Amino acid sequence: MLARRISPATALLAVFVGATILRIAFAAATGLGNDESYTVVTSRAVALSYFDHPPMAWWLARFAAWLTGSEAPAVVRAPFIVFSALSTVLMYRLTARLFDPWAGVLAALMMACAPVLGVTSASWVLPDGPLIAFLLAGTLVLARVLFEPDAHPAGWLLAGLLGGLAMLSKYHGVFFFAGTLLFLVTSPRHRFWLVRVWPYAGALVALAVVSPVLIWNIQNDFISLSFQAGRAAAARFHPVMPLVVIGGIALFLTPWIWVGLVVAAARAVFCHLRAPYGLSRGAARSWLLVCIGCGPVLLFPLVAAWSPAKPFFHWAAPGYLMLFPLLGRMMAQRWPHHVATRRWAFGSAIFVATVMVAVMALARVPTLAAYGPATPRDPLRELATWSDLASAFRQQGLTMEHTPFVVTRIWHEGGKVGYALGESWPIACIGDDCRGFRITHVEEDHVGDDAVIVVPAPARPEDLAQIQSHFARLEPLVTVDLRHAGAFVGTVTILIGRSYSR
Repeated sequence: MLARRISPATALLAVFVGATILRIAFAAATGLGNDESYTVVTSRAVALSYFDHPPMAWWLARFAAWLTGSEAPAVVRAPFIVFSALSTVLMYRLTARLFDPWAGVLAALMMACAPVLGVTSASWVLPDGPLIAFLLAGTLVLARVLFEPDAHPAGWLLAGLLGGLAMLSKYHGVFFFAGTLLFLVTSPRHRFWLVRVWPYAGALVALAVVSPVLIWNIQNDFISLSFQAGRAAAARFHPVMPLVVIGGIALFLTPWIWVGLVVAAARAVFCHLRAPYGLSRGAARSWLLVCIGCGPVLLFPLVAAWSPAKPFFHWAAPGYLMLFPLLGRMMAQRWPHHVATRRWAFGSAIFVATVMVAVMALARVPTLAAYGPATPRDPLRELATWSDLASAFRQQGLTMEHTPFVVTRIWHEGGKVGYALGESWPIACIGDDCRGFRITHVEEDHVGDDAVIVVPAPARPEDLAQIQSHFARLEPLVTVDLRHAGAFVGTVTILIGRSYSR
């Protein structure tokens, strides 16, 4: 056990307060990224679900904006910071219930130190924030039902509710149910639940919770499910891509944390394979976490081997989330006698805090791009707010009276433009990758109207030709340099499109 100079509750409080303060500062200091701007802009039209993901992130962003009358980064990110704080407590509670309190403290600490879980998903407008909280809450309830004799079987209903909320956050929530089924099938002590009504009743509760997503998909020809499934469509074999995806998620978690998670998971798998029919108390609990986490961990690297889509390393993160209790347990066992474990934990905390402070500083002062040639690889470009665009609109006298909507060429530019201009300007998209803007019906409402068109400069001829096909003519107006924190981040051209037609 750990040397107890302080109690687990005090240590958890330190992790909770430190992580939350850093996340609040990070959210306030940095502008919205591409995904965030797009989510905030498309959330202005409240719907049962949305093109990219189920609606939870959109609803949270819209609720925060409605409640405060502001779409400032700190405001729309606030609900996600609340969820991240809740996730810290839930990670502790889950690990403490399965193993012991000090393992819970270390699991919460290491989760906070993993950038993809403890920084971006914990402070940005992304569906992963609520997904993480609901996955942890659902697993916590499930652990009580499965491992505590005095637990009422109606807990399956609560687990179903929380799993449904996870699916209402992101389609990844389905892995909670797949993992639970895998555990029941592979754990002889718990297989009797397969012939009881309670797990199936919980699944029905989850189905009811996620029904808005199903209804919306039916109404929109399953466009969201088709979009996500299309990312896994077979194209050609890429034997190296699984390794690229694994390396990417290792970087997103930090390589040393990733190694710890893999080692902890391997130990749990070994214990299960060694004695599948006589699992000890700890081994069965570890196996539950492996079952729930293995889906994303294994599936997305495999899909990358044949998928034509660009791999997103963070897709596997919800699977690794379930391995943090195992890591916390392993660290707690080694803590008293291994100084390297203590240095590893404190070093991880110092590293992630330093990186967050550095990013906040660079977001508030001119970035390196301000002192040399502009480069599209400046990582802070995506966090820039295009406030110069709004100024250019005012200087050019552009009003909704004469040009009642704005046209962009791709989804993330629509997000940046829409966020910079505010809620009053409807945003449309004419291009090959418009995503959620494809179903906002802005164009339908403005047939025959003139529009303001915003495209990157220099505009590609094929983009202008595609946009030109929907207007009687295009009239170039002005070119605008975009700057953020003193750094040049890009140039856009503003045109007027006359008489829109579909």
